[in-house]
Amino acid sequence: MAFKFLKNLFSKKNRGHIVLTPEEAYAPLPEETSGEPHENTGEIVPAPDAVSSVVIEPAPEPVPSQEPAGEMVFEVGKAPEEEAPKEEENVQPPYEIWLYACLDDPDSAKLLVRPGMISAYHSLQEDEKGFTGTLNCGAKVKTDVRSDISFVSEQAAYLKSRYKDTFLADRDVQNAAMMQIELFNVFFRFEMSAPYSKSDISALIDAVYSVAEPIRAFVLNSEMELSRWDKRLVISLDGRTDFNVFMPIRRRTPQVSQNETQQADEARKNRSIEQLKKRGITLPINSPVQIRESDAKLKSPEEIIRRMAAVFACSLKAQAYTSPREVASPAEWSMNAIKRLDAQYGVTEQFTHKEAEYARRAIDSQHQHHLLRFESCQVLLWALGLSKLGWPDEKCDLNFIMRIIRDADTEVLMRIAKPRPLNQILDMHDITFRLHSLCVLGNEKAETEAHVDHDVVYERHYALNWLVSVDGISDWDLVVPKI
Repeated sequence: MAFKFLKNLFSKKNRGHIVLTPEEAYAPLPEETSGEPHENTGEIVPAPDAVSSVVIEPAPEPVPSQEPAGEMVFEVGKAPEEEAPKEEENVQPPYEIWLYACLDDPDSAKLLVRPGMISAYHSLQEDEKGFTGTLNCGAKVKTDVRSDISFVSEQAAYLKSRYKDTFLADRDVQNAAMMQIELFNVFFRFEMSAPYSKSDISALIDAVYSVAEPIRAFVLNSEMELSRWDKRLVISLDGRTDFNVFMPIRRRTPQVSQNETQQADEARKNRSIEQLKKRGITLPINSPVQIRESDAKLKSPEEIIRRMAAVFACSLKAQAYTSPREVASPAEWSMNAIKRLDAQYGVTEQFTHKEAEYARRAIDSQHQHHLLRFESCQVLLWALGLSKLGWPDEKCDLNFIMRIIRDADTEVLMRIAKPRPLNQILDMHDITFRLHSLCVLGNEKAETEAHVDHDVVYERHYALNWLVSVDGISDWDLVVPKI
């Protein structure tokens, strides 16, 4: 039976704005608000049932062939066969791209690329073979990592056989390229599952190059173009290259051992303690870091933006119910605000279970809790490189946060964000963790002398825990900023 699929119809969203002035805040949105989800229209039209009649006539009498005596061959009449179903057309094979590197310690390959993988992916899982994850565009990618010498040597031999008949204008560049191939001792295969689009392919290529740069790796595409980590072409089958002079990369990659990561964690702790001492703060307990650098998993920029928008929406509702100014209808005001944020960031799909419940109905006991979450928004903006994070002695600037979030959307923030690296976020996490310990374990005098606001410290610790997945927890509702 054949099926006919109608194409999905999409309508472009118009971006809304949150207007906080009373004159405009109470105005309800039009019924046909641009914040409503897109409607996908699809219809499956079955073809009429095929009716076939097959008449089988009696087979004719066997007719002896002209073969020699003793070898009689007969032609036997056959009933008509049903037509074999046609194979589905335009089936996409998985898209593959490969990466090669020369490392002093090939077995450290996964450890070395892990930070780049985490920052390039929306979600990521690691196993003994490599990584499996989803890019920010939604495409699913599996990455195999191989460092066994026999396998990588076979790969290098294959590459050399393909390029053996290639002639570059400069023979020295060609010889250096072949020498580089011989040096490879690590192999990565990135496989993107179908279906995928051209933009998905571009996103994967960008992710591969971002992973290649820290380890000075080389990227091979399906056209057999071998390029350096900076996208400069080294050699192709048709003799093209971007180099007049090329030297094989024998760069020694730093070996990241368990001892070295422990030393980095210890150095981070000592820096935090020294900074606190300069402010006259003595901690009750000098604990080790709460999360080791080797265990940290930093959220992607898109994850941070979507989480920030969802937190912001609930905080706005809390503000409507707790604001000292008179709001005639906080329920209507907050409903309109959330609808407009949904048009900008899709917040209704990002709400956690607890946030969704609060967004549906006003829960008086939770207003103050969500109002303080503006502090978490400030931390997430800081992680995106869109804000500063000063000493936690006073509440954040609400007008600054609102001005950024209400006048942008996911696409705009993705374009202007300058995400901070993992080491900066871990530094901020460690000193915040120690200040939180002071607030809980120290007396009120110690907290006063440190000039910190306990609520601000707590909310910062909460958001930073989520950012780096302390204790492996990625669910916002389940974060525990323990000391």
